[in-house]
Amino acid sequence: MNNRIKFIDILIHINESIIFYPKLRSFYKKEFAGIDPVIIDVGANRGQTIDFFLKINANSTIHAFEPNHNLFLLLKSKYASKPNVHIYNLGVSNTRGKLVFNESVMDTTSTFEELNYESEYLKQKSKILGIDPEQMIKSSYEVDVICLSDFLKEQKIVKADLIKIDTEGHEYKCLQGLFDKVSCDINFIQLEQHHDDMYANNVAEGTITELLKENKFSLYKRIKHGFGGIDEIIFRHI
Repeated sequence: MNNRIKFIDILIHINESIIFYPKLRSFYKKEFAGIDPVIIDVGANRGQTIDFFLKINANSTIHAFEPNHNLFLLLKSKYASKPNVHIYNLGVSNTRGKLVFNESVMDTTSTFEELNYESEYLKQKSKILGIDPEQMIKSSYEVDVICLSDFLKEQKIVKADLIKIDTEGHEYKCLQGLFDKVSCDINFIQLEQHHDDMYANNVAEGTITELLKENKFSLYKRIKHGFGGIDEIIFRHI
């Protein structure tokens, strides 16, 4: 990561800390009051979500997925003293096996999806980062993936207070893999929703909402991020 990208990454982190996370914290402190929540974190990155929920409740049980092996090792070391935090070097999708993972120059935007190189949003984002659009993905390689329904069954998790999915355009497939044969009682599902055409196989928010509706989840809260056209949308089981 070059100095310009590092600087932008720091600015985004500061912006989120001031504008986005206080709103999200207020929401979950109220919803999770009096309980030790069980949280499934799909797309753990450097542990932002893990840290967030441990600060709300240090007794939270967190199962976190991160397909980037270097970030997985970082997370394993970071939470080695936390027996309630479980880290898996796996991706999540609607299939079980292997998928090609596209590692971005900004690790927060790595994805299983193919980029749309005709996207004006991608061109603008690349310009801000000081690179060509073709340089956005620095490496592509196969990683192991699992369906959430299989994972929950194998881990004997019968209740999850929250499933948070931030997979940069791959959220719909994660949900397909969850609802295929889910046998877990889930309270909330939180998704990061982009309003752009950065990915070649972009799935509209309405399509995602309809899948959630079919599985008895309704939109409960929408919180805007402090930058870009990005919302965090939280669905609650009806």
